[in-house]
Amino acid sequence: MQPEIELHSKLRDIHIEYDKVVIGSSLEALVYCYLNNVPFVCSQLSSPFRFEYFNWDDDLSIFGAKNVTHPVKSNLGETTRGIDKLWLWERLFFYLSVAGLCPLSDKATSLRISDNIIKATTPNARMAKIHFNELIVFDDTSVLGLGVPEIKDKIYTVYDWFDVRSGMKHEYDRLEDTTDFVNHILFYPSDRVAGEHNFKDAIGVSYLTKENLSSFEYSDINARFKTLYMMKEAAIRGARNGRDMKNKARYKYYSVKIENTKRDIIEPQKIYESCGNTTFNYDSFNDIIDKNPLQDSYVSKLIKRIRRS
Repeated sequence: MQPEIELHSKLRDIHIEYDKVVIGSSLEALVYCYLNNVPFVCSQLSSPFRFEYFNWDDDLSIFGAKNVTHPVKSNLGETTRGIDKLWLWERLFFYLSVAGLCPLSDKATSLRISDNIIKATTPNARMAKIHFNELIVFDDTSVLGLGVPEIKDKIYTVYDWFDVRSGMKHEYDRLEDTTDFVNHILFYPSDRVAGEHNFKDAIGVSYLTKENLSSFEYSDINARFKTLYMMKEAAIRGARNGRDMKNKARYKYYSVKIENTKRDIIEPQKIYESCGNTTFNYDSFNDIIDKNPLQDSYVSKLIKRIRRS
C-alpha cells in the first residue's frame, strides 16, 4: 500500500501550459474553441436550455450539420424553427474532448485566476494549474479573481415546469402572451410516458425582477393559475368524459388539470471589464461565427471526415 500512497502524492498537482485558453462551456464558448482551436476549462457545464432552438435560417454547415426545420404551432399562428441547440452543444463538446481541448472535462469544482495561472480545484483535494498567455472568459460560475462585476440587466428567466394530468393531447407547441409573467408556454412530449407519443407536459417561461421573485403575486402557484387560464383560452380541453346526454353527437370533457413540478431560476448575466491579457466575450452565436474564421485543425478535420462517411 505504501508505494500507491507515494505515487498519489507525486501526482497531486498537474501543470498544463497553453498560449490561449477559454473559461466557460456555453454553446458560444464551445463554438469559439472549435473555430480557433483553443482549449477550455469550466467549473460547471453550461449546456443550452433543453427547448432552445436555432432560427430556421441559421447556417450550421461549418459544423458539418444540417439545420432541419420544424413547424411550430401557437395561438398566434404557425412559424418555423431549426434544430435544438443542445444537440450541437453535445456534438462540439464530444469533438473538442476527443481533440484534447477539454483537459479537465467536468472535474473542476472551482477556478481561481492569479498571475497568468488558472488554479482548478478538483475532487480529492487535487489541483490543476493551467498557465496561459491570453485568457478568454465566457462564464464566471465559481471563478475567483475576475474583479467586481456589474449586472447587465436585472431580469431573471424563470421556468415553471408542470405535469399535465388532464389536457395532454392538443395541437399546440407553444402559447404566447404579452406580459412578462408566464410570457409564453412551451409544450413538449411528456417524459412520464414511454415511447413515441403525443402526450404533452408544459413549461411556463417568465422574465422577472429580483423583487418579483420574492412576491407571492409571481409565485409558482400563480404561474400555475396563469398557465391554466392560457390553456383554457386556447380551447385546450381535458380528457373526454362521456357523451352529452342532451345531444348524443357531442362529448363532454373534464377541465384541464396541471401540477407544479419544479421552478428553475436563471440569473442575469454579469458584465466585467476586460483588462490586460484577460478578455470577456459576450458575443452572440452568429457574431462569433462572423468574427472567427474556421482554422484548419484536428477538430475541423475530424468533423469533415465524419461528414463524408
